[in-house]
Amino acid sequence: MFSYNLRKKSDTKLVYSLSAGIRILSFVFALILVTGIISAASEEGFTLSLIIPSVFIAVLFLIPFYRDEWIFDNAKEEAVCVFGLGCFVKRQVLAYSEIDCVEIRHFYKGIREGSSARPTWRNREMSQLSIVALDEMTGRLSMETAPARKYGLKLERTANLIASFTGLRLSIDKAALETGFRRR
Repeated sequence: MFSYNLRKKSDTKLVYSLSAGIRILSFVFALILVTGIISAASEEGFTLSLIIPSVFIAVLFLIPFYRDEWIFDNAKEEAVCVFGLGCFVKRQVLAYSEIDCVEIRHFYKGIREGSSARPTWRNREMSQLSIVALDEMTGRLSMETAPARKYGLKLERTANLIASFTGLRLSIDKAALETGFRRR
């Protein structure tokens, strides 16, 4: 799972994106695999067994160029979602006036919302940080979904920081917390 970090870019900008450590680590692993393939190819020549490591190298070299970030700009009063690879990115811009709230939602993985099914050991408790738009066509835009036990409090702190920085309303589904969804 990728790790996301919230950082203040300037006095008016807040960025929620992948950590630099993931990018550096994937580049280092790619270099290690390249040296392994070069040494294996120099001894035996290029064989079919080197195809799978070559695919891993290609993926590891692409990870540093992967963009999945949210930029909150108080000067322009807008939130920008940037998603894509390298220069092939999709941008979605939402003005603060189009955003209802920053939301933390809790759910069980594999169980639909409103279902009467009881969770089992296979249904993990999950937390989701998202932006809820006023427009029903846009709806809920997920920023990050993570296991509640391990990352739930981190997502709540992040949502609180985003809401306080931007002045947007914060919504946390208290019903899930009151029913003992998460133990602190």
